[in-house]
Order: sequence, then C-alpha cells, then structure tokens
Amino acid sequence: MHERSAFAIIRFMKTKGSRILAVRQKLQLTQSAFADMLGGVTRGAVGNWERDQGIKEENLELISERTGVSYEWLATGRGDMDPSQNVAPIPRPTNLVRIPDLNLFGSLGGGGLLEVISGVDNGMPTDPDQLRGFWTFPEYMVSAFRNGRGVYAWEVRGDSMEPTLAGGSVVFVDTEQNQLPPDDIYALDAGDGLVVKRLRLVPRSPHIDVISDNNERYPTDRLLREDVRVYGRIIGWFQWRK
Repeated sequence: MHERSAFAIIRFMKTKGSRILAVRQKLQLTQSAFADMLGGVTRGAVGNWERDQGIKEENLELISERTGVSYEWLATGRGDMDPSQNVAPIPRPTNLVRIPDLNLFGSLGGGGLLEVISGVDNGMPTDPDQLRGFWTFPEYMVSAFRNGRGVYAWEVRGDSMEPTLAGGSVVFVDTEQNQLPPDDIYALDAGDGLVVKRLRLVPRSPHIDVISDNNERYPTDRLLREDVRVYGRIIGWFQWRK
C-alpha cells in the first residue's frame, strides 16, 4: 500500500521537471550521476530540466529509454511512472558515441551568424538552448576522430556548395582540425559569418582560396590566410536524397 501511495503522489506531479526529479530521486542518484547514466548530458542540464528549463522531446525520450520510465508519464503526467516494477537504469550500450547537434546554422552562401557556445562541460554545451539534440553512432565509425570528442554537428543552408552539399544538410565538424593544410572543406569565418567552404592554400604565398563547389554562381575568393578563421574540418555530412 505504501508503494502504491508513493506512485500515486508521483503520478500527479504537475510539471515535467518535477517528474524528472522524481525519477532521479527514485534511483537515488545525484544530478552528476544521473547525467553520467544518461550519457552525453551535463549535470547543469539535469539541474535546468528539474527547474523546467530547456526540456526537449529528445531529453524525455532519452530518460525513458535509459530508465524504463513511461514516456507518456514523463511528457504529460498521465498514467503511471511504472507501478508494476521498480524503476532501474537500463544498461547503456558502451559502444555508442553521441555527437551534439548545435542550435546554429552555417551558410553555404552569403554567410550565417555564428553563435558562440558560451559554456562547455565535458564537450557538451551547458545551455540546453544551444543544443538541438544528438546524433548517435557506433564507436567504430568515429574511432579515428577521438571517439567523437570535439566533433559537433550543425545544419547548413544555401546552395554555394552544391552538388557536394545541399542546403539543409547536417555537417559534422571536427573542431580540433582547425589548422591548414590539408586542402579540404571547412567551417570558417572569412568576415561574413559562419560558412562551409572548400579551402586551398596558394603555394609560396600568404593567401588562401575560399572556394564554392557551385562555382558557376559563386566565384572563388582569394584572401589573406590571417583573415580566415577556421573552426574545424568537415569530416562527414548527412543529407536526404530527393
């Protein structure tokens, strides 16, 4: 009876944050331990969720997946947390890597506004509004890139890198590869904001060519190397085929 009463109290909690707090307390975990159990989440993010700040659908899906708690209960408060069994963490596969999908846009053409990520905790933005979600990969796919450490994803817009990259593609940027050469595709700022372009060093010269693959519409710019800030090399991308 006591256990059923406890679940009855939890069932009627009004906010998503209070229900997330209830799950963590049920597991007898600190915010840091709860974040570690979820994987790819910071203690600060858990604290924000419990104050009903920055909670997104994918956060609730992750909590439900890792703990076995009802997603509907987390999202709406309807139904039960799970009165039929004790809440316990579901073992997290150790061979998966999560890449943060940042809430910023890089232009393929005229230049997008770069939002500076104000805080990072173990590779993750501490402000949930700066994070759209995660891309999950088997570890073997990113083992060549420090298992994803320092790699971020974001959406690009425009047509200057077509046919290589279409607007709406998501690029994966290795921010630790921000020194030239080799000649390749990079996320950079040449004075017009965050863009994705191909860079080519001009031999025996202080210049660098900033190249659009759609060169019929967008001519190559030759700039001083010191005027081009490189954020990272594009190591992969995702786009739907039409």
